[in-house]
Amino acid sequence: MKRRLILRSIIVTFVVAVVAILATVAVRQANYAPEWLRLPLKAPRVSGELVILTLRGPTTTQDVPQAGKNKDETQTGFEHDLATLFAQELGLRAKFVVMPSYQKLLGALQEGRGHIAAAGLTPSVDLRTKFAFSPSYKLIQYQLIYAAAETKPRSLHDATAKHIAVIAETPAHDLLRDMTGDFPGFAIDVIPNESDPDDLLRRIEKKESDFAIVDSSAFAVSKRLHPDLAVAFNIGLENKIAWAFSPIADDDLRQSASLFFDKIKNNGTLTRLLDRYYGHVNRFQAVDAEAILEKLQSQLPKLRPFFHEAQQLTGIDWRIIAAVGYQESHWDPLATSPTGVRGLMMLTEDTADRMKVKNRLDARESIIGGAKYIVLLRDIIPTRINEPDRTWLALAAYNQGYGHLEDARILAQRLKLNADSWLDVRKAYLKLKEPEYYEQLKHGFARGDEAVQFVENIRNYTDIITRLEKPLDMDVRYDLQLDDTTLSLSVPKKAQASSNVSTAK
Repeated sequence: MKRRLILRSIIVTFVVAVVAILATVAVRQANYAPEWLRLPLKAPRVSGELVILTLRGPTTTQDVPQAGKNKDETQTGFEHDLATLFAQELGLRAKFVVMPSYQKLLGALQEGRGHIAAAGLTPSVDLRTKFAFSPSYKLIQYQLIYAAAETKPRSLHDATAKHIAVIAETPAHDLLRDMTGDFPGFAIDVIPNESDPDDLLRRIEKKESDFAIVDSSAFAVSKRLHPDLAVAFNIGLENKIAWAFSPIADDDLRQSASLFFDKIKNNGTLTRLLDRYYGHVNRFQAVDAEAILEKLQSQLPKLRPFFHEAQQLTGIDWRIIAAVGYQESHWDPLATSPTGVRGLMMLTEDTADRMKVKNRLDARESIIGGAKYIVLLRDIIPTRINEPDRTWLALAAYNQGYGHLEDARILAQRLKLNADSWLDVRKAYLKLKEPEYYEQLKHGFARGDEAVQFVENIRNYTDIITRLEKPLDMDVRYDLQLDDTTLSLSVPKKAQASSNVSTAK
């Protein structure tokens, strides 16, 4: 009996020891483990992994839930995409670590818990004593934001006895503290450093603060959700934005970053990426934002099931389809134009017939028919063209026909532009009204500026709807019941259209 107890005691002790060892190993791998337990980060060329520290936000990185059985989440954002391109250029896996605040990001970088920080950092004099920086790739300007219905302040002297909100321990906070000597009298409302620009803007809307300090890029992206706010004036000097390197980053990594930025500046990749995230935001009027925000509450709930069904049928994110519907009719199922297009998705009679839409004024039929037509157009476009350009090009064709899209792409090639990039094709579209260009193209004159505005508006509406509306879980697709056999799960076959874009195929 004693032997059995001793043996059992030995086994228990051994198991506990093994568990403790495994737990220690697990802790040593954790990002927030004590320094003495944390394994040193290996160089990217050794580990095959580039560890990127960043912050959560619309200009850095944010999670976008994707529909599907696994309900995976992917990340998107300007900084995220830029750093991902860098990792791909080096043949490395990109691993993003989202830090809870600006100060914690800097602390983690100094401790060597990441190779680079890609988070909209400004290489200030103080930070340059601690970190090396990449070449600059963007400029930002801090701005004072106010409620547009109130009297516009002309300088910080007008902020006497007013409250200015700022996120704790950020460059904007430092900037505002430095100005208190020259502009005494205003109060600084410091909000937690885990906050984001939208939290600052909501404080003004709720009248919890009179003003807020926000950087120009963040406000450009967020102002569409806050149409009653405006820029009063710039604060401080314009700032360059760059990546910061950890002290453990070697010369090879820093030199590779310099070569990378030279390459993407010269080949247009950086310009296209900037356009993807910021190119359309300034082409948006406050009245448009107010209108769609109101209709998101009044109209969308009645139409949401139809947009969901359209995604289930076509695979296109329902929020893009909804943005097209809003651009076409402001979600009015009975909309009719003098040219004969009708319904929520403003289909022509010929398009409705091709998509087997019996009644263009029926909201459900119009939405599903429009979504199917977008798929048809997108499927014709060469598969090598990546998203989101492929969708933007398809929407331009939705507006003015695939023939004019072909002409714009051909013209883009003749102008030594990239016929696979919406940014470049957009420039060519604007020339389709000029005789010296359209007379040399197969499909002739087109109001190309209208196609450009159509796509740019949809980009803005999609951004707004995506930030306010949840994605659809595609698992329910297989429970879908359709009574109308003309609206089956089949997507229209690819149109048998030959393209004239010979070298762009």
